[in-house]
Amino acid sequence: MLASTFVGSKLSGSSFLAGRQLQQQRAAAPAVPLGPLTIEAAHKKGAGSTKNGRDSVSKRRGVKVYGGQPVNAGGIIIRQLGTKVHPGKNVGLGKDYTLFSLIDGVVVFDKNSRRSFVKVVPFEQYSVPEGQRMVEGSRKHKRLAAIAAAREAAVQEA
Repeated sequence: MLASTFVGSKLSGSSFLAGRQLQQQRAAAPAVPLGPLTIEAAHKKGAGSTKNGRDSVSKRRGVKVYGGQPVNAGGIIIRQLGTKVHPGKNVGLGKDYTLFSLIDGVVVFDKNSRRSFVKVVPFEQYSVPEGQRMVEGSRKHKRLAAIAAAREAAVQEA
C-alpha cells in the first residue's frame, strides 16, 4: 500500500493523510493484555553447587561435670579425643575415651607432674577444700548443701 502512494520521489498529499490515519488507527486500537510478567529462572543448579551443602555433625566433646559437682553412677564426666584426662579411682574409660562415673559421688580433678586425672569420691568422704570461698545463697553453696544432705542420708541408712 505504501509503495503505491509514492509517485517518483515525492509523497502525494492523499497518501500522506492515509498514513496519518493508519497511525491513528494503531494508536486507537486497544492494547492486548500480556498477562502477569513472569521471569523464568534456570531449572538446573549452577555448576558446582551440588557439591556443597554437607557437613559432619559436631561431636560435642568436653567436660560435662566439673570438679565439686555431684554425679550419678554411669554419668558422663568428660567426652574427649584420646586420653587428655586419665581415669582415676571410681572412673571408667569408654572405647571412645569417654570418662564416666562408676559410683554416685562428687567429681574431683587431680594433676601430677605427668598427667591429669579425674576421680569420683563418695559423698560420705568428700570435704570442701580449704580456702574455697562459699557465699551464702550461691549455687556452689546450694550444691554443697545438697551434697551434705545426701551424705547425712547415706549415714542414716547405714
